[in-house]
Amino acid sequence: MAPKKKRKKSSSGSPGCLILLVGLVILAIVFLIKLPDIKGILEKTRFLDLVREKSAKQDEEPVSATGMTSTTLKKAPEKESPAPAEKEPIPPAKMSKDSKSPAGPSAEDQGKGEPGDRNPPDQPSASGTTVELATRQSSLFFVRIGEDGQISRHEVKRRIPVSDSPLTDAIGALLAGPSEGEIRSGLVSLIPRGTKLLGVAMRGNTAFIDLSEAFMYNHYGTEGFIAQLRQIVFTATSFSSVQDVQIIIEGQKKDYLGGEGVYIGKPLSRASL
Repeated sequence: MAPKKKRKKSSSGSPGCLILLVGLVILAIVFLIKLPDIKGILEKTRFLDLVREKSAKQDEEPVSATGMTSTTLKKAPEKESPAPAEKEPIPPAKMSKDSKSPAGPSAEDQGKGEPGDRNPPDQPSASGTTVELATRQSSLFFVRIGEDGQISRHEVKRRIPVSDSPLTDAIGALLAGPSEGEIRSGLVSLIPRGTKLLGVAMRGNTAFIDLSEAFMYNHYGTEGFIAQLRQIVFTATSFSSVQDVQIIIEGQKKDYLGGEGVYIGKPLSRASL
């Protein structure tokens, strides 16, 4: 009898499942038929757009370590940072006597010696190290005017940087005049101011020295002309290779110097003056 009852239950359940399947099929068919209408209604109500915007916002919001989004977290009020205290200016450090930093010459050291009596200062090279310039001693001749008006010749020694034209350098230093120390000792130059050296040439033992037009004018008369010639000739002939000097004015040979008639048409030696 028991098997019969089971058959009845199974036979009674089959029509229900069949009806359910038929209903689902009908719903699917109806859904497909009404799908355009459903889409139109959803687009009009913007239901899908609202769902998408909401899901996009949820994806963009970072989640904190506690599981809360940034919109749910309240931002703590920022504390105002105190203004930094003003730093007091640091006074420059005083150099001690034992400091290794090079110090420049003091005012007392700068006052020692005379410009014409000491070597020129060392020049810094491209690498930052100082290079000592080589100098040679040259003889320059200036004059001293006594109280009685007598003009006397005086020789001074100068350190002049070494170059390929030592005679040109010596005459150039002579035209520049005496140094401050030499002036304090009473030395002057009777070579007229503004006289410029235009060129120096050697022919045998004769030095041809070309001077500007200013060399032609002197306020001390014949003695002044002779004194200025002696300054040039004695300075040039202090070199062993020079025996006499031919004075040239502006590239031209002149016979007389000034209106007093001092003859310069031939080479002048120390003995001729």
